[in-house]
Amino acid sequence: MYSDTASASELAKPKRRPGKIYQLVWRWHFWAGLLVSPVLIIVAITGALYVFKDEIERLLHSETLFVEPGGSAVPHSTLESAIAAELPEAELHYLSVSKEPDRAWIAYVETHKADGAEETSYVYFDPYKGEILGHHPSDEGFFRVILDIHRRLMSGTIGRLVVETATCWGIVSVLSGLYLWWPRKKEKIKGVWIPRSRGSKRTLLRDWHTIPGVYLSFFLLAIMGTGLFFTNIWGTGLRIGTALSGGFPEFYISPPKSAHVEDHSLQTRISADEVWKTANDAYSYEGRGYGMEFPHHDTDDAFSITTDISVPFAKLGATFIDQYTGELLLVATSEDLPFMSKVLLLFYPIHVGSIFGLGTKILAVLSCLILIAMCVTGIWMWWRRRPSGATGAPRKTPPKTAPKWMAWLTIALAVLLPTVGASLLFIGLVSWISGKIRPNRAA
Repeated sequence: MYSDTASASELAKPKRRPGKIYQLVWRWHFWAGLLVSPVLIIVAITGALYVFKDEIERLLHSETLFVEPGGSAVPHSTLESAIAAELPEAELHYLSVSKEPDRAWIAYVETHKADGAEETSYVYFDPYKGEILGHHPSDEGFFRVILDIHRRLMSGTIGRLVVETATCWGIVSVLSGLYLWWPRKKEKIKGVWIPRSRGSKRTLLRDWHTIPGVYLSFFLLAIMGTGLFFTNIWGTGLRIGTALSGGFPEFYISPPKSAHVEDHSLQTRISADEVWKTANDAYSYEGRGYGMEFPHHDTDDAFSITTDISVPFAKLGATFIDQYTGELLLVATSEDLPFMSKVLLLFYPIHVGSIFGLGTKILAVLSCLILIAMCVTGIWMWWRRRPSGATGAPRKTPPKTAPKWMAWLTIALAVLLPTVGASLLFIGLVSWISGKIRPNRAA
């Protein structure tokens, strides 16, 4: 991600493609890559592991996640009874059923502690034998830790903001790297389109830092771009904008409710079997993965059954059923989804590489490995060539020499990637304060 340099003078005057625009982009690329590389390396490693989550879990937890298919699955009420017997204080909130017959049912339950705290757990259930295979708190497990590192660096909201900022600057670094690499004239194939296998360490590092990333830049941008959907600032902004523009279906914004009752304790809720029969008659869920959401106690929420939205391009269906009367409140299908919702549903399979199966999973992992390699080689080049006692950063371009469209491009980036904008404001403030304190210090 960074251009290799031999001395401070070379940093100030790059040998290839000199010019004020190139100099400015080079400086952006240098600082963006240098500052966020440690975070990107961590995110890329955990992301590569998460791509093959299902395959790895089959090896690590086959005894709870996988079952031996045998005949028809037991009624849904059997699961309710099993949970009530083994975890009497737990309230069942959600059931996930895979379309794969050898996968266990996974229930999400919530337990209210005596001290007022709430503990959520996953319960694994064999739908053929009708027995619980195991359960554990929802914040435990190998991939829960991997996901926590990937999204938050195990540091809560602060970590999540750091990951979002690093991702945004990673996008800037890839785009600026493409600009720096882009051939302006007829050049040799080796060193531009094919990495050289001979030459100085500096030459080899530069080639292997740049060229593999060029070929996978589209996938890198797709993975990082779709990952922003799950972030605090960019993702929340996109969801709000989509909601305000009518991009979400009405049942997502305001789900149907059960008929209002004054005292829920006097009402008898229908069984999960009744819910399943009504839903399956309205929309066939047979052979599909689906999730059944159970209403919280003392609420007017409705039961809902929704097909697995993580499967790309699959026909989708959702049904809502009154928790007391069993009345079918709504049936929605893919045809009822606005175009933007259909686009957003592709973000997760694109981000984890599952959109076209094994091939895109391999590409996703390869992209993560290339990103790690670019970060490592970039830091390596900088460390080897930086002048003693200096940062080795490219020369700062005087603001008056930059074209106006670059200023507008910077503003656009700040708007489209808010954490980039916040970073630029912070850097500008620090530079201004530094200039006031030490006005005669060279940039």
